[in-house]
Amino acid sequence: MRRFNTLIVFTVVLVFLGCNSLLEQNPKGELTEQTLFETPDDAYKALVSIYRVLHYEHQSPAGHIHYWAFGDVASDDAMKGGESGSDAPEILQIQNFNITATNPELNAAWKTAYRGIHRANLVIKNAPNVEGLNQATATRYVNESKFLRAYWYYDLVRKFGGVPLVLKPSLESYEIPKNSREEIFQQIESDLEAAAGALPTKSSIPQSELGRATKGAAQALACRAHLFQGDFVKAEDWCGRVIDSGEYSLDSDYSHIFSVDGEHGPGTIFSISYGNNAAYWNDGNVDNIMRGSRGMYGWGFDTPTQDLVNAFEQDDPRKDATVFSNGEILVDGDTADVGNSPTGYICEKYYVPDDVFPANYWDTPKDKIRYRLGMVLLWYAEAANENGHTQEALQALNRVRDRAREGNSSILPDITTTNKQSLREAIWQEQRVEYAMEQKRFYDLVRTDRAAKVLHDFAEEYNTQKGANFTEGKNELMPIPQAQIDLSQGNLEQNSGY
Repeated sequence: MRRFNTLIVFTVVLVFLGCNSLLEQNPKGELTEQTLFETPDDAYKALVSIYRVLHYEHQSPAGHIHYWAFGDVASDDAMKGGESGSDAPEILQIQNFNITATNPELNAAWKTAYRGIHRANLVIKNAPNVEGLNQATATRYVNESKFLRAYWYYDLVRKFGGVPLVLKPSLESYEIPKNSREEIFQQIESDLEAAAGALPTKSSIPQSELGRATKGAAQALACRAHLFQGDFVKAEDWCGRVIDSGEYSLDSDYSHIFSVDGEHGPGTIFSISYGNNAAYWNDGNVDNIMRGSRGMYGWGFDTPTQDLVNAFEQDDPRKDATVFSNGEILVDGDTADVGNSPTGYICEKYYVPDDVFPANYWDTPKDKIRYRLGMVLLWYAEAANENGHTQEALQALNRVRDRAREGNSSILPDITTTNKQSLREAIWQEQRVEYAMEQKRFYDLVRTDRAAKVLHDFAEEYNTQKGANFTEGKNELMPIPQAQIDLSQGNLEQNSGY
């Protein structure tokens, strides 16, 4: 669970967290890059501080940010939820696609990503020059930083399209324009190529280092980035590297993946680690509380839709592992109460059972999985099908379904179609249910050009505003935060339609 849990000291926090600007400059005062990177221990603490940015959900130095609002609530998989319809109006804007450039979620997402990029740039520049830090360790630090820089640029480009490309830790001003979407992806690919070539494998690092970036993490993100661009040849190649590495296997119990006991399990490629250390602000994972039921212990946000529930095939065990409704008996023996959920469902993947529920309400210990083998197999299947490699696509797809049926041969029969379009739709369907409520559905709809149709159909079928306002050619991207346009003196151009 918690990694690096005693390593952030006040000096690093002051230097890195004290900045509150978008493209962070070195703070004024005695602390400089030179004094920050004097010893090997300094370099390690600087590396740790980059990972710290991964924890910035719900509230951070950049403000409120909820990744599930973009990945789940913007899609047909989830409704905002919360105390009432007026609770968290900034997320309601995202749900209903009446998003304004002053939405605080957008500015927080932007600032958080650039905060992480700034810290990564500092380590990339300075770690190789730290006296006493051996070359192998410095190389690892640099390439972990490149992975994390690529991670945040990928988050930015999928939300906003073209954004400023900042590859050094200091800037003279904020008056810089956007780089193109293509240039951002080129940098992501360059960073991930380097990281994949230099980082250790998961099996080669000690238990205490699980949660740090590895070769497989870089390969998985490279696959996803190429898939997002529709580059199926490279996506198939990168996914194939993960699958063929032998580093990962599917956990035989799907629900076990989302338990504390199952963290860093055989199929986990990259996850954000949390723990129960109260020494640091928001050291635990408050996200589980936000998405927990108001009838039990949570705030009731990000509630699964009936449409998602209907997407599961009959008796698919993944449905019960993904959602719960009133009266169900949960893993700790408690009887489910969904409170005021507007859909009648709560996401079970984020349920915190009694045996790991923390004394401090906020400090839930469950990690957030970002990439796992079940995802990569389905991304590989999609790319392979597009490339005409039908049998390879079927093999990967059915490997996921075989795990899902958990030994029950009467459910989830193998997919056998060799028709490209039919297989494409089967793979998309499997992606939806395999990693439902894991913040990827909206981006899948966008990258496959299905967002407008799926969301309009949802609005019509359920007679709801959700999805009805989605405008093709506009809402695939979020607006550039107005605060950042103002800082740039107008050099940042707003996205089309906003």
